[in-house]
Amino acid sequence: MAPRFDFDQLILYLSVQDLLDQQLLRSLGFANRGGYERMWLGQAIHSRYQEAALEADPSYRREVRLDYTFDHRGWKIRIQGRLDGLRRDPDGARVVEEIKSVRRGGQLPPSTREIYERQALLYAWMLTQGAAIEADRAEATAEATAEATEEPIRAELVLIEIGGEGIERLPVSVDFRALEAGVKRRINGLIRAAEGERIAVLARQEAASRLEFPYPTTRPGQAEIIAAVDTALDHREHLLLEATTGIGKTAAALFPVMRHCLAHGKRLFVLTAKTLQQEMAMTVLTLLNDGGTFRSLRLRAKAKMCANDQVICHEEYCPYAKDYYLKLHTTGVTGRLIDEYPSLLPDLIYDAAKREEVCPFEVSLELSDRVQATVCDYNYGFDPYVALGGFAADADLSNTILVIDEVHNLVGRGRGYYSPELSASAARQAAESIGRGGERLHLRLGKLCLGLANLIEESVDDALAALLDLDDRASSYERSAEAELPEETLWQLRPAFDSAFIDYLEYQRETKSFRPDDPFVTLYFDFLRFINGLLHSDEAFSHCVEMVGEDRRLKVLCRDPSRFLGAVINRCHSVIGLSATLSPPEFYRDLLGFEQGRTASISLPNPFPAANRRVVIDPGVATTYRERPSNYGPIAQKLAEFSDAVPGNCLALFPSYAFLAEVAAQMPTTKKRVLLQHRASGDREREEILNHLRSALLDDVFLLAVAGGVFAEGVDYPGDMLRGVAVVGPCLPGLTLEQRLLKEYYDERFERGFEYAFVVPGMTRVVQAAGRLIRSPEDTGVIALLDKRFLRRPYLSHLPADWIPEGGAKKLSGIAAEIAKEFFAEDS
Repeated sequence: MAPRFDFDQLILYLSVQDLLDQQLLRSLGFANRGGYERMWLGQAIHSRYQEAALEADPSYRREVRLDYTFDHRGWKIRIQGRLDGLRRDPDGARVVEEIKSVRRGGQLPPSTREIYERQALLYAWMLTQGAAIEADRAEATAEATAEATEEPIRAELVLIEIGGEGIERLPVSVDFRALEAGVKRRINGLIRAAEGERIAVLARQEAASRLEFPYPTTRPGQAEIIAAVDTALDHREHLLLEATTGIGKTAAALFPVMRHCLAHGKRLFVLTAKTLQQEMAMTVLTLLNDGGTFRSLRLRAKAKMCANDQVICHEEYCPYAKDYYLKLHTTGVTGRLIDEYPSLLPDLIYDAAKREEVCPFEVSLELSDRVQATVCDYNYGFDPYVALGGFAADADLSNTILVIDEVHNLVGRGRGYYSPELSASAARQAAESIGRGGERLHLRLGKLCLGLANLIEESVDDALAALLDLDDRASSYERSAEAELPEETLWQLRPAFDSAFIDYLEYQRETKSFRPDDPFVTLYFDFLRFINGLLHSDEAFSHCVEMVGEDRRLKVLCRDPSRFLGAVINRCHSVIGLSATLSPPEFYRDLLGFEQGRTASISLPNPFPAANRRVVIDPGVATTYRERPSNYGPIAQKLAEFSDAVPGNCLALFPSYAFLAEVAAQMPTTKKRVLLQHRASGDREREEILNHLRSALLDDVFLLAVAGGVFAEGVDYPGDMLRGVAVVGPCLPGLTLEQRLLKEYYDERFERGFEYAFVVPGMTRVVQAAGRLIRSPEDTGVIALLDKRFLRRPYLSHLPADWIPEGGAKKLSGIAAEIAKEFFAEDS
């Protein structure tokens, strides 16, 4: 955690790392932040050593948390940390172990060794001062003051050879008096720097009182959003806020949140699922920051920020990684960007970093530690393998406020973070790729990959064959099943993969043969993620096998990510979740891990005139899986007629690309140009389609797209850019093994399995898609829902209440094209 100052109580919260020499830390090299070495290899080596030590030595303890508080120059200093190992030697002395992995035959550079030794000594010094040990005191408080101990305490480095058996113990010479003096000098420097920053903090506090809403007036409903967010922030609560698309949720939430952050020294993270939502958030923050009082940053994915011709994060292969910290320090690029630009956008950072030949992505990460507001993807807060350091499991988030846009998407994304899989074809591809090297190492690695591929294939084939034997009703085409996975065999493969990976890295260093997207490296980390997923597994997980084409896969399915997402959410000061679809609220609250006692939810009525919108349910077609083939033609005919009846651009949304393609193939000639969203469509294709929709010079457009995709969520269609939306069917997820397992879990937990596994995500897509149409009091148009199921429960109960007329849902029934003609005739 970064140093945290409480100027009201004069308390300084520090981690042990905060007391290390920052210049020496930077000298450890770029690879510690961006290279392969910083991944889980060292962690696994530590764990194996610690497990062996626990078995061999009854006094041994691992991952010991220490908490030490003392007074210094009017401040109360609280230092917390977690040491690697602690044992008691036969002479009664306690020994602090700092465990590090080293390359085979390698030695620690002097600067690196100095850092590690100092870290071990700091833990030992804390023990001499009577630091609270986790087991000795259940919860240390800032008011508790420790008493020094006289028992002998020593420190040593434990160096473990990567990929080998060698362990070297290096005693660290102890001078606690000099160490303590150094600690106090470091603290004095931190306090001086904080007092300088305090001036900027006071300026931001003063600016908070002047902060104004970024638009001349508020829209209907925005005042209620501002009040609800203020209440949540003042009481350190969370808020789930449901309000119709177009009401201006983002601006109405960011205004009070940013005001609170400036007034109370908090940091804001705006997390989104899509790039367009990030752009919208940055626009609002820029408007709020008229006086340049605070700094906001947008993070872009590493691959899109890479200035090298290949994404290889290693000093030997990338000039922007070579001497990174030295160039960062001598050029002053981060300080210059902070001083000159209130809004730090990716292109700006990229250009500035490239000029100084430092990695643009890493510069973005440096800046994220210094700004008051960061806008980024969900991954940077919640993905355990991508998240920023400030979101680590032991990081203090009490000064952090999250605004999560389209928060309904986080349920599925969260499940994905903890649902790894292993592919036999990926293992065979790695074997084939590495086998081209022809040397003994390559043959060894290829054999290892093929062994993994064979294990996966045998496990999948056996499980699917057993399914057919147990249930003669199971189709011979059954291609997925819940099954016991070969966990023990996978764990037995771990040491061989670790050793092979290290040997491969050493070979690549020696031969300078690193390459991007290396199949073996990718497979290795997929393997590690998978066995890590096995470790997480409990009743909220299922283990599965499946066939995709000719590929066999093992899968760990996370059915409920709430304990992982909640571990982040509930450490924050407040989390504000925004969406047009958060019903039922308890479903999202519980599956996202929000603490029930700290979480409020509100749903605002649609403020736009009902007369501006007509909703029609056309029951003349059916879209269930069995009925689809005979309905593709009728659906195409109805859509063409609906499109012709709409005077302007029209959007039709489908449950899947396959469904879209079948209907498109039978689409009759229409008055409009028909455009299709394709599965592989990227940013350029998206912009081309949006430009067609915006252009008044070309003919009207009829766009066929997929519900849940970029054209259905997160895109603005202002004014007359869109006049009609048709949604084909309730857009339920496919009847896959994953959805069946989710249904079982939701049945057990909520007793609403089908509704929560199928209806809620499907109808969320429907409402999100329809919300593209009416985004202001002036917008008008027709929403057509094609499927008789929309008139029945449970689908009907998930339509917005303001869509249902006084006479009930039956009044919505009609032929889409006729209702559209009638509406626009009245509107003209």
